[in-house]
Amino acid sequence: MKVASTNDVLAKIAINKSLLKEYSNSEYSRIVYMSDNSEFQIQIFNPYSYTFGVDITIDNKSLGNRLIVKPGERVWLERYFTEARKFKFSTYEVSGTNREVKEAIAKNGEIELRFYREDEPIGLQTTYIHNYIYQPYNYKLYSNDCFGSSINYCDANIGSLNAGISDATSVTSACYNNVLTSSLGLDELKKNDTPINASNKKILSKSIETGRVEKGSYSNQQFETLNINFEYWAFHTETIKILPESQKPIHKNDLQKQYCSNCGRKLNLKYKYCPYCGAKVDFCPNNKPQQKDYVIEKCPYCGRNVRSTMMECPHCGEILR
Repeated sequence: MKVASTNDVLAKIAINKSLLKEYSNSEYSRIVYMSDNSEFQIQIFNPYSYTFGVDITIDNKSLGNRLIVKPGERVWLERYFTEARKFKFSTYEVSGTNREVKEAIAKNGEIELRFYREDEPIGLQTTYIHNYIYQPYNYKLYSNDCFGSSINYCDANIGSLNAGISDATSVTSACYNNVLTSSLGLDELKKNDTPINASNKKILSKSIETGRVEKGSYSNQQFETLNINFEYWAFHTETIKILPESQKPIHKNDLQKQYCSNCGRKLNLKYKYCPYCGAKVDFCPNNKPQQKDYVIEKCPYCGRNVRSTMMECPHCGEILR
């Protein structure tokens, strides 16, 4: 029986069910890079012998309900719990790199997952009871704790969850802070930071690309409701940061390499056609394509092309590995 460890990786980010390669820096140990308007999934796998629930926070805002994952189950969550819209990473630029701007975008693209073990009470129970639970097909979801700091009201007729007073206050505060931050200029810099000089003006003139998770296209992933007890404390927490492609570091070893845009194999610079798949090669220095992270192979069930990082065939739905 597998024992839970702080080093376990239970969640990953994928596009079209193809797992993204992860990077790290001094601030985040797990980073993935996405282009603007990319729709993605959160893959969650349960390697343990017990059921667990997952609370998910995106851009510092909770999704509201709790997702249930049974032993050995792999879930590809692609949508919001309260609205049938897919997760979409949308980028934009902010002017200036001063303290206020950095604080305003600190949580952009940050996905936090907290995992709670199903409670099997013996004697006195010390857990929260989750009364209202939503979920899609075989994906189980739970509302916030009945005894938590925020109150959620569940409308069973329309299948949506409306945020209570605590959530509304949080949203209002976030919007208010965002407006204040976006209006900050030289006057605010003068009051809150150092005196205005040529160096300050230069800092404000810089821009940086950042991104948030927005509502994308319609999703047909559906949910059902369950009623389960969970332990009070999360036994495991993971944080994944999504950053724009423009922030992806370029290594000097990549500068004079060429990759096939069709199959992702590394090629000799003199090749005009890929010897592996026959595709025409367009040499683009300093632009290592994402396909390098996988190769094309055949699905053993339907025979159609799939990526080597795919856990499930997108054509026939069979489990590949």
